[in-house]
Amino acid sequence: MIILDGKTTSKKLLTNLSLEIRNSNIKPTLDIIIVGEDPSSQKYVAMKQEKAQSIGIGGSIHRLNQNSTTEEVLSLVQTLNQDQNINAFMIQLPLPPQIDTQKVLLAINPEKDADGLNPCNLGLLFQKKSNGIPSATAFGIMRLLEEYKIDINGKNAVIIGRSPEVSIPLFALLMAKNATVTICHTHTENLKEICSRADILISSIGKPKFFGPDFVKQDAIIIDVGFAADPVTGKTTGDFDFDKIAPKTSFITPVPGGVGPMTVVSLLFNTVQITKK
Repeated sequence: MIILDGKTTSKKLLTNLSLEIRNSNIKPTLDIIIVGEDPSSQKYVAMKQEKAQSIGIGGSIHRLNQNSTTEEVLSLVQTLNQDQNINAFMIQLPLPPQIDTQKVLLAINPEKDADGLNPCNLGLLFQKKSNGIPSATAFGIMRLLEEYKIDINGKNAVIIGRSPEVSIPLFALLMAKNATVTICHTHTENLKEICSRADILISSIGKPKFFGPDFVKQDAIIIDVGFAADPVTGKTTGDFDFDKIAPKTSFITPVPGGVGPMTVVSLLFNTVQITKK
């Protein structure tokens, strides 16, 4: 069993990205919109800005209050779309319930979409177009697999969850690498049977330790995107019961320290690529 160490891998990729920025003589910027005072969102935004600044990416954080309307968020999005001094920007999710998230994501200029969440970019991924900007989390997972030289070609990959932020773009990226991909969700019958046949098993449902060893094929590759508090210990855990599953796997991501750091570095990679274009 080998740990897919996203923390160490992301540090290596950040170093490479910093050198690329310095050698390319570019001045990338990443602006972030955050709505409300959710502590987790505040933490993530601060971390993203800190990592960006550490490698030479500038940008500002735009804060809107919890009671902001869809129209107010859209107005800010249009301002950033039109500002030629801003290379790329993203919107921290989730947004408050009164805001139409899909309408907001659709309004982002696809060419400035650092997080790859505009539906236009998702469509380009399914068409295997090189100008499609991938979702940062999905792209981070692919880069982690690549770093550990995991061959995806011909593999049976199962994704649990169908979010447009992670699962759907990941479907497109895995399919482009010639995997056979299945997406499972709350209405899927025989979930355990389907999962137990997967060479690569990925979950992003956010249910702590939902999957035990009986869901996992011997020597499977486990990618855990879940992030929640263990109801017993209170510690951060993923969708898979790591201690029970790990001995059965060939590769597995820890939580925390697996997919999370890769999401951040992929966001910054997208920003640099947008700037160079």
